[in-house]
Amino acid sequence: MAAIVKSITRTIDHYISFVEFLGTFLGDNCEVVLHDTTSKEKSVLAIANGHISGRGVGAPLTDLALKFLVDEVYREKNWMMGYTTEGRNGHILHSATYFIKGSEGELLGMLCLNMDTSDMRAARDLINKVIHSAGFDRTVNKEDFGAANAGEEHSETFPKSMEDLTESLIVRVISDTNILPERMTSDEKMDVVSTLNDRGVFMLKGAIKDVAKHLVVSEATVYRYLQKINDK
Repeated sequence: MAAIVKSITRTIDHYISFVEFLGTFLGDNCEVVLHDTTSKEKSVLAIANGHISGRGVGAPLTDLALKFLVDEVYREKNWMMGYTTEGRNGHILHSATYFIKGSEGELLGMLCLNMDTSDMRAARDLINKVIHSAGFDRTVNKEDFGAANAGEEHSETFPKSMEDLTESLIVRVISDTNILPERMTSDEKMDVVSTLNDRGVFMLKGAIKDVAKHLVVSEATVYRYLQKINDK
């Protein structure tokens, strides 16, 4: 077993210098992150331009990365791209994830790019104003220029600690129900647990205790909900 762990670590380590290379080439507006998916609590092995998300080495997996693990999307895809996230300063980021796999298709890590496109969007808006003021007859497709992005749901957040990740996932799922936990029925609470399970929350250390606290139930009750969900 120790030999396998050592082999995985060595494979992932090959990508560490690649992070600095990409970060330098792509510039300050692009964050490059290397995740070791065998360590969810301290997943970030290397990061370039971390000012974009405010993270550093040792930060945990993100909620979206956790969802990739649960759904096992890496088994059919080599990468995911074209999704949006939100940076530390509120800027919308254009993001992509490359899956680093072992010889048998197992997931070893993820190489993620988060590009802050706010400067490009500002330049685009300025050019559009110039074109409009010049009197050119032109129909603008808003989706081509990303104007529709204002109402998009941002699919990933960047926690600085495992506690932050667990807390944000639990709070988000509960708030989506629009029901206070104190007023939820047992079935409604089990639905919350089911959603959290689908999002990989219970893969995180200490999640049972945190979920029980937020749902105002005992840890034994959360275990019972999970048992019913897994028996379906």
